[in-house]
Amino acid sequence: MSEKLDSTREQISAHRKINPVYSKILGFYEKIIEAQENIRPAVDIILPEISDELRSIQMREGFPLISPTDFVIDLPSSVKLFESICHIARNETEKMRENVQAIEEAITINALNLKELLKRHANESYLKALAEEFAIDETVLTFLVRMSTRPSIRMSAELLKKRVDLRNWLRGYCPICGSAPNMSGLKEEGKRFFQCSFCGFDWPAERLACPFCENRDHQKLHYLYAEGQEQYRADLCDKCKQYIKTVDTRKATAGPDLDVEDIATIYLDILAAEKGFKRPAPSYWGV
Repeated sequence: MSEKLDSTREQISAHRKINPVYSKILGFYEKIIEAQENIRPAVDIILPEISDELRSIQMREGFPLISPTDFVIDLPSSVKLFESICHIARNETEKMRENVQAIEEAITINALNLKELLKRHANESYLKALAEEFAIDETVLTFLVRMSTRPSIRMSAELLKKRVDLRNWLRGYCPICGSAPNMSGLKEEGKRFFQCSFCGFDWPAERLACPFCENRDHQKLHYLYAEGQEQYRADLCDKCKQYIKTVDTRKATAGPDLDVEDIATIYLDILAAEKGFKRPAPSYWGV
């Protein structure tokens, strides 16, 4: 059992005691990450070629190292993980069961090629077209693909971080793949960081700035939280009407897994939506 998985399980256990209403979805997440951790030793990564000269230019001009479609996943492990996650998901909700069944039926009759599906994991228009063709919920399909390819993508990001110069990178998008952040965190001395919605990479961020429109007008930046849960908040921008959730990791429940904190703060998404704010990088755990 990995140290990371043990830590995440402790974090989940702590949240279950505080917020029993999230027990089922946290249990679902726990099964998913266990399947992902079990497959990690079999993941074999091929990184894209990036010259030192190109890397220097990209960092200087504010371009990410690669795009999401440039990530090359390990197909054998991703296929096996997809099958495992489908088995887990079909027992969670009726919606999941129906969609997993539709996907498996399409694969069985060779109408849907699983390897091709996973190869094109970051092609949103392709996933949308498949969902329409086979009458599958697009969010469910994307969730299954993202969870199945995550070990490959996050392992790649971990290796690519050595090529990133973060000294002058205070932008609202990931320096590795250019994706928007899905979560924000505060650590020692109140330093802020973002977590990439696609590759999971963490990078330093400005304390008071909207990552989505670069608004720095303090009068148009505010936040909301639930009484007694001040360590979790939704940072709102009145200029672009978007938000990102922030976790004060110095005061949060336990453990470093921001995906757990994302699930345990779904109430903040509801509160922000009620006030007319949107989340650019939505969580797939709402499925």
